[in-house]
Amino acid sequence: MTEDVFGTAALRHAVAEAWLGSATRFREDANSEEDHARGHYRDRVVVELLQNAADAAARAGVRGHALVRLDPAARRLVVANTGAALDADGVASLASLRASAKAGPGQVGRFGVGFAAVRAVSDDVTVRSRSGGVRFSTAATREVLDKVLADGRPGSDRLSADVADRGDDLPVLRLPVEAAGLPADAEHDTVVEVTLRDDASLASVRAQLDEVDDVLLLAFPALDSVTLTVVGANSGVANGNERNISGQRSRPQRTATGRFAEVDVADLPREHRRLDWSLTWALVPDGGAPEASRRRVLHAPTPTDVGLDLPAVLLATFPVDASRRHVLPCAATERLAVAAGREYAALLGDVARTGETDVLGLVPTGLPASELDAAIRSAAVDALRTTPVLDGGVAPVDAVVVTGTPGEDPELVTALAPVLPGLVAVPAAHQAVVRSLGATVASLADLVDDLPAGLPAARWHSLLTALEPHAAEPGVLEALAGARIPLADGRVAGVRGAVVLPESADDGDEASLAATARALGLRVVHPDAAHPLLLRAGAVATDPRRLLHDPEVRDVSLAAAEAVLDGGSDDGALELVSHALALVRLAGGTDVPFWTGELPVPTADGETVALRETVLPGTWAAELFTGLAPIAPEFVARYSAPVLAAAGARTEPAVYTVQDAVTPEPDGSDLEGAGSDADQDPNDPSGWLAGWSDYLRMLAGRFGAGVAVGDLVAVADLDAVGDEAWPSVLSRLSSDPDARHALLAPVRTGRAAAPSYTAWWLRERFGAPFALHDGVPLLPTAPRDLAGLDVATRRALGGVEALTDLDAADWPAALDRLPAVGANLPLRDALVVWRGLARLSARLDPSDRSSALDPLPDRLPALDASDVVVQRADDVEVAGTARWAALGAVLPAPAADAEALADLLDLPLAGEDGLPAPDMPGTERELDPRLAVLDHRMPATWFEHERLSVAGRPVPWWVDATGRVHATSPAGLAAGIADVLGRPDRTVLLAAVLAEPERAVALWATTAWG
Repeated sequence: MTEDVFGTAALRHAVAEAWLGSATRFREDANSEEDHARGHYRDRVVVELLQNAADAAARAGVRGHALVRLDPAARRLVVANTGAALDADGVASLASLRASAKAGPGQVGRFGVGFAAVRAVSDDVTVRSRSGGVRFSTAATREVLDKVLADGRPGSDRLSADVADRGDDLPVLRLPVEAAGLPADAEHDTVVEVTLRDDASLASVRAQLDEVDDVLLLAFPALDSVTLTVVGANSGVANGNERNISGQRSRPQRTATGRFAEVDVADLPREHRRLDWSLTWALVPDGGAPEASRRRVLHAPTPTDVGLDLPAVLLATFPVDASRRHVLPCAATERLAVAAGREYAALLGDVARTGETDVLGLVPTGLPASELDAAIRSAAVDALRTTPVLDGGVAPVDAVVVTGTPGEDPELVTALAPVLPGLVAVPAAHQAVVRSLGATVASLADLVDDLPAGLPAARWHSLLTALEPHAAEPGVLEALAGARIPLADGRVAGVRGAVVLPESADDGDEASLAATARALGLRVVHPDAAHPLLLRAGAVATDPRRLLHDPEVRDVSLAAAEAVLDGGSDDGALELVSHALALVRLAGGTDVPFWTGELPVPTADGETVALRETVLPGTWAAELFTGLAPIAPEFVARYSAPVLAAAGARTEPAVYTVQDAVTPEPDGSDLEGAGSDADQDPNDPSGWLAGWSDYLRMLAGRFGAGVAVGDLVAVADLDAVGDEAWPSVLSRLSSDPDARHALLAPVRTGRAAAPSYTAWWLRERFGAPFALHDGVPLLPTAPRDLAGLDVATRRALGGVEALTDLDAADWPAALDRLPAVGANLPLRDALVVWRGLARLSARLDPSDRSSALDPLPDRLPALDASDVVVQRADDVEVAGTARWAALGAVLPAPAADAEALADLLDLPLAGEDGLPAPDMPGTERELDPRLAVLDHRMPATWFEHERLSVAGRPVPWWVDATGRVHATSPAGLAAGIADVLGRPDRTVLLAAVLAEPERAVALWATTAWG
């Protein structure tokens, strides 16, 4: 018989007496055990048994070892450990469910309820030590109850009913029975044997074994190692069916201890009021994200259900509830959370000093997993701001970080760090984290923009080398363009527009590129700072063409040119002009800007004039442009004719392009200085075109003010052509492609058109318009200088084939050649004038008619009865029908064009005030019916008058407002009928029909041909 060394009989007797004596005690114990087994500790049997093993080692003061062995076939779990053996107090604690016998240092268990976890998977548990053993089982419990109830003592009936009501769910742990202990030579000091209830219990234990790792051992510092064995199975571990866990101290850790104030724990239950606290942080094995299988929870010190989603494990003595799954809210919890956050920051600082782990990957990010997680994160982030976790021992709050990929380039950071204190390299993936910790995060462009101006030239070169791979970053080149870089003369200047000289630029020649650049005061970059990246940021290479287009070169050169042309004898100004011409030579005479034409040169007669006012001796221009001065031969020999021609000297017709021309305002305010030197853009050629302002005013008259007419091409120096040279010059202009285009191409805006500047100037010169043949009345013949030119050229110069070809602007000149008032004009010429004016009015826009003729004619050819006489314009009306000619002087026009012509000439329109009736009624006569069939508009009757007058004036015929014809003779009748038909040109035909009505059809049939 097994000896009852732990007094289990007394324990059973005390419990049985309590159950018999109290109506509720049995149910309370049963419910409490079931709550712990099936609720709080349902998945913690392995952890709780390992915790007991650790506590046993701590009580014995030894480094403990635990063996966990699962036999699936036998459904048996064994946990063996070294350390203090089981004693009577321990057995009482195991059986109490409410009080713990653990009170020494280093012991984890506190509440005496963890052992209840075995009831989640087993109905039969034995604990053995060399000192003895105890067993807890459903069968033993039922046996004890049966004996108690068999005596029939008071209360047994009620207890019997409660036992029967619970079935097998009995409070097993309250009734320990003695069991055999371990032999004296046993390998372990204590062995717990758990018979698993069913397959579900086996699966639960197996899953718990898989979760045991070295992190768990951190909660049990008294355990050096744990051996996990699954008999006959792999269990998913690397070394077959056995797994050894040890070395929990090998990972980065940080431990802290302290004491709570009594007020911090005052609101906690008595068992929780421990003033000492401790915490340990340990990084997970991969130094970053834990494996998916690991539960990311707080260990207090065993795993809780409180989420803690950090890349490290926290073991801390937070106050927890009886289930050890939840943290109790209190001041102690808040204080310990802050301490944990600060210690986590300190741990990252320790790790950063080793340089072996990506520390920024360990900074808390994302959403917290719990309220406690949020509190710890907040404290950690606050502490990390001043913790030196960045390269070089820099705290985030003191750091400057470049955004994007440049920020992770160590060469770039190394180059910038000496001039930007606190600059550190941070991978792009972590830059947002560093920003959240208080670092100053700036774009590379902003940092470049902040570079100081006084950096040595050599330092600039290293900076530019480091910047070059990142030049495509937004804004970098723009920022670099504004940086102040050292120049060769000791000054500093912005990169944009600065000149980068190649090493071969200075060969000692006074006309070399380097010497020219120095003489012109260019901003030449210091050779030690010269770098290709500067060119991408707006600096210019030493290309003579680019220098010629440099505004500084232009301004310096033009200032010197003005000084020389004003008669100054400043040697410096002359030298600058010489260097400007040297640039033209170095550029090979190509792509030379317009302003070089203002450079002064000596002429053959000893004067000094601008290049654009000269010709090269022996050229076509020298023979014909007598208004331009020949350049001195020795000067031509010095610079060569091609260089001087490229700079502006004349050799042939010059065609300029005036860009973005706009017609002037009526007051001419925007023409101030046009055509002169006042505020003249040196690259704008319009100031060198004679009469340009007048030409723009002409365009404004055609198109209106403020109208953009685009780019205009023009032949220059027309005012310099000698009088005898015009035939040759015009011939050249008509044959040279560029000059011909400048002459013939009109200026157009919408449907309106105007002659080119060249055509306009030449028309003014030769008195256009003029007739191209003798059949054009009123116009002079073409000047002799135009003989031999093609028709298109002569038309562009103002020649017309007929008056109908005239532009509105040319009509005043033509009408000004009419004879004096009262003179007769041949009908042939008058018809040409009338038709030309009618067509002009018809093609003009109505809004343009009243201002098209400037000035208006003061006299016009008018039809008065049957004569054509030149009349004062004020005495003439425009008549849309022939009837009005009998009443006074009229200017005939087709009925459809009469109103438009009246608007054009600013004349009254006949009949606009009404149509008068004859002064006396006539005798109504029937029209010969043989005429009525010729046209449906033929009147059936007409009115014969012996004497016909209208408004007191005798007339041969009239058509009144009702369309009735009045006449004094057959001829008048024919004219009246023609007027009704709207065909006054058929008057003669109608007279013939009236005379021979029997031939009416034959005569009228001729109208089929028009």
